[in-house]
Amino acid sequence: MDALEALILGIVQGITEWLPVSSSGHLVIAQELLEVPANENLVFDLVVHLGTLAAVCVYFRKELGRIVLSLLMTKAHRGEQENKLRKLGLVLLVGTVPVALAGVLLTDYIEDIFELELVGFALIANAAALLVFERFWSKGTGKNTNFIDALVIGTFQAVAIMPGISRSGMTLGGGMVRGLERETAAVFAFLLSVPALVGAFTYGVLTLEQYDTTLYLSGIGFVAAFLTGLASISYLLKAVRAGKLWVFSAYCAVVGLAVVLLTL
Repeated sequence: MDALEALILGIVQGITEWLPVSSSGHLVIAQELLEVPANENLVFDLVVHLGTLAAVCVYFRKELGRIVLSLLMTKAHRGEQENKLRKLGLVLLVGTVPVALAGVLLTDYIEDIFELELVGFALIANAAALLVFERFWSKGTGKNTNFIDALVIGTFQAVAIMPGISRSGMTLGGGMVRGLERETAAVFAFLLSVPALVGAFTYGVLTLEQYDTTLYLSGIGFVAAFLTGLASISYLLKAVRAGKLWVFSAYCAVVGLAVVLLTL
């Protein structure tokens, strides 16, 4: 991998992690086009994912800071607002359970699903899901989430372990299915991604068998993923407010169909 390839992959990760088009699927496609072997750049993949994790933590730093503080605060020092934030923190942790279980149970099969042809079919399925979410569940008015919501949305998130299925799209859609207002569902989806990404990054580091990148290339990928990640978060929130999920659905359908046709 050279510097230009690191930059391209970092940009792809940053844009597609938060837009509902599947970052893992797009990384598979990008690595195939660049002829960069995925199994030889595992550290780099972890670093660019860390870049997008940093982006969401910076973007929602106030909300995350208040949630963490409320979880650490003793009962005697918590008021009504702190109790609400504490509940939200616990709801987010509960919502992370399904994807954690899926990751553990499917560990031995993960490599088998990172096939280009499967990514194409998954992108088409992702396109259909986004269209259904927009068509049938875009009128929700809910502003708060409970533990049942968290489990349902978390289960949607677990489905996105398949490359080509978007985590942000599935969690956003899960929130809409549960009757949440679109922007509320989107913000919850972003917040729910934090413990999932932290867990995935930690697991990846602990199970890594070799270090196969340089600080220079990792730095390029991290910065590119971080900056484009910030921009894509902002863009998705605007698109959700405007009811534009169909745009991402159309994009995934076109890309997915192209991938399937080219791999036949």
